[in-house]
Amino acid sequence: MKEKFEVILQPAISSDAEALVAIQQKAFRELYEQYRDEGSPYLRGTDEIIRWLERPNCKVFKILADGVLVGGIVAWVRTGLPGECYLARVYILPEMQNRGIATRAILLCEQTFTNARRWTLDFPADRLANRRCYEKAGYVDTGETRVQSEGKITLAMYEKKL
Repeated sequence: MKEKFEVILQPAISSDAEALVAIQQKAFRELYEQYRDEGSPYLRGTDEIIRWLERPNCKVFKILADGVLVGGIVAWVRTGLPGECYLARVYILPEMQNRGIATRAILLCEQTFTNARRWTLDFPADRLANRRCYEKAGYVDTGETRVQSEGKITLAMYEKKL
């Protein structure tokens, strides 16, 4: 039986960037080793999080489970498209994955975008755990895919209409 955690989101601040990057690297290491994708979040640093924190249409949250920092989530309103939101990244420490934390974090994140009418996201199409997580949060496969990183990764495109 899955454990139930109290999942809360806290807005991230610049001093959280190092801790979030450390978790992000742990979360994306396996994907990076599989694809060797130069655009991988595994290779990204605190500068990316700082840039996101400075964007007015972007929200960066720490994910806490029972009060412990276990991940991060980033989303924004698409520029020039009111009501269109993009779930840019969600990541959880490997030892805390597959416990429903990411799904609950996604739903909490969505609630902070009160004018959202449509959400979109993308992820490597062969990641079944990601697929299950997003579907539990109400996302559906659009049937569209996008190839990136010189053909190394095929992304599945998902959406959720409100």
